[in-house]
Amino acid sequence: MFVMCEQDGMTSTPGTMELAGKAGIAKSYASEIINGKRSPSRPLAIHIMRAIGWRHPSISDLTDEQIATLEAIEPYQPRRSQAVA
Repeated sequence: MFVMCEQDGMTSTPGTMELAGKAGIAKSYASEIINGKRSPSRPLAIHIMRAIGWRHPSISDLTDEQIATLEAIEPYQPRRSQAVA
């Protein structure tokens, strides 16, 4: 018998420390994203997906091809205020 499973990173919400560390954003900003208080920009949402495999709801309906196209048009460029010291 075979069991099909989704990858854990794609279905579960990351922790604040994991998101902040791997995506290179401030812990407070990561917490706001996870708790739905702020929505990341599309380039940041794609960067997060590439860094940890979690798709923010703002990009969850996009195909991999659409994401690749958007990533080419709007590459992620971290702001100084988002960078972790």
